[in-house]
Amino acid sequence: MLMQRKDRSKEQQEEESKYSYGEILKRFHSEYIAPRMLEFYTIQMMHVICAVLVLVPPIILRNIIDDAIAVGDMNRLWVLVGWAVFVFAADAILRGIKTYWGHQVAQVIVRDMRNRLYQKYQSLSMSFHDNQKTGELMARVVDDLNMLQEFVHHGPEGVIGSVVTVVGTIAVMISMSPRLTLLSLVFVPFLALIGYFLLQKMHTAFRRTRRRIAAVSDRLEDNLSGMKVIKVFANEDFESGRFGERNQQHVDARLTAIRWMSMLFPISRILNAVGILTVLAYGGWLAMHDVLTVGVLVAFNQYLLQFRAPLLRLIRVNEQLGMFFASTERFYDHCDRRPRITVVEDPEIEPIRRGEVRFEDVHFSYADEKVLNGVSFETESEKSIALVGPSGAGKTTVVRLIPRLYDVESGRVLVHGKDVREWDQDALRQTIAMVMQDDYLFSDSIAENIAYGRPDASFEQIVEAAKDANAHEFITQMPDGYDTTVGQRGLKLSGGQRQRVSIARAFLKDPDILILDEATSSVDLETEKLIQDAIDRVTKGRTTFMIAHRLATIVDANEILFIEDGQVQERGTHAELISSDSKYRDFYKMQFEVRDAEAFQDGISS
Repeated sequence: MLMQRKDRSKEQQEEESKYSYGEILKRFHSEYIAPRMLEFYTIQMMHVICAVLVLVPPIILRNIIDDAIAVGDMNRLWVLVGWAVFVFAADAILRGIKTYWGHQVAQVIVRDMRNRLYQKYQSLSMSFHDNQKTGELMARVVDDLNMLQEFVHHGPEGVIGSVVTVVGTIAVMISMSPRLTLLSLVFVPFLALIGYFLLQKMHTAFRRTRRRIAAVSDRLEDNLSGMKVIKVFANEDFESGRFGERNQQHVDARLTAIRWMSMLFPISRILNAVGILTVLAYGGWLAMHDVLTVGVLVAFNQYLLQFRAPLLRLIRVNEQLGMFFASTERFYDHCDRRPRITVVEDPEIEPIRRGEVRFEDVHFSYADEKVLNGVSFETESEKSIALVGPSGAGKTTVVRLIPRLYDVESGRVLVHGKDVREWDQDALRQTIAMVMQDDYLFSDSIAENIAYGRPDASFEQIVEAAKDANAHEFITQMPDGYDTTVGQRGLKLSGGQRQRVSIARAFLKDPDILILDEATSSVDLETEKLIQDAIDRVTKGRTTFMIAHRLATIVDANEILFIEDGQVQERGTHAELISSDSKYRDFYKMQFEVRDAEAFQDGISS
């Protein structure tokens, strides 16, 4: 019920459009059409020419009947047939050219839009990504822009070609018989009113449809990534139900849009059929009374038959137009997001890499949840700092503020002697490396994952980093060695192997500041020893921040900060804290009192 209320609230917010149709069209034209003005409008001119060519065959047919067949003039007949062949050939050639060229321009436009949206996602701060679903973002990058791509070519083609055909047909029909033309157009205003009404309804329906398919993608991506957990907990039926529910919601939204569309075609067919039959009846009476010729009546009927197609195509453009507005609106909604992390006008791009870190009365919250409440400390270069405390105390938040993944609410974080807000983000992060508890590996080879922090590294340097991380042995035992693909999120590797690849990646980057967030958790003791040995090598000569679940791995740190309730409650070396009546001492004792009581007593006596 809570999830349903959240979904409904989100739908209500998103259905309130931020942009008018005019704003969307004007902005899209200035940003994506104007730079390709020559190509785009040449294609539109070809649409016009093709639409005009469609008007010619009925005129030729009228002349064949009235000017050639009626008087038995074979020469005139062959000339008119020759002109008809030329018109059909020219139309076919032009359509082939504009189809390819039009799709090419549309592909380039959507390519640029997709690149822009992806770059925007990279520029937005972690607070944005914390509140977004991966499936929804993927839908905006892939599905929405695929829809938009179709409209960029077929939308103008449908509008321009249809308008020229309809207007041209009406003009020619008026020149042939004003009375018949007036009679045949009686039903057009009704179709126009229906089309306008359905445009509004379908725009809302298609916006909801795009949101629902994004929810399906998000559920699918989440479930496929967590398939092991689903199976372990025997929740296949539960997840099938949840996916089926999301899928059905998408179907319901899509059917709502189709329901509005389905009302259009029966009405249009009936109105058009009545118009044609009425014109044939009245035109036949006029032909029998020699008011017009048989050739004119046949040509008029041809125009009426082809008049219906562009008219229905214009109405059908309503669907494409609704999808275009919905997709473009969603595109600009995210493109207009401003990163919470901003860069000063003249940022520092060449840091003096001293490895010093200082927190000055730092306060930080995730949304409305206060996490850090006046954290202050400083570290010297090339020292190791361990962060200890209960879950949720704010340890991970502290280390995330160092590379400026988030911005503080108040206070300052200084790295290399300067506020992180004064650094160029790339320059700052080039001096920092992180190894996290469940570090992310890309679906590439082991070598590519190790070289991720330094793409220009040679293979020899990659191997050297793997050796330092105690990863070379298990890598060379794999079928493809360093070319072995690790699978989605590195699932082909064990937890310890993933950690050692991550450590090798950090080692290769050669940072001044190294952050280890639970780097040895969830592994067996033998693997922990290998990882700890690698950590001992990678931390030499670097300022190191360590968050560790197993306190035995941080006893040699130069300083330990005990963090609780968003504050640094205690600080000192392991020996200093363990020999005093400290919270760290209680924490340490609680972890080791059963299996390591003797070591605890030795620690006190020392």
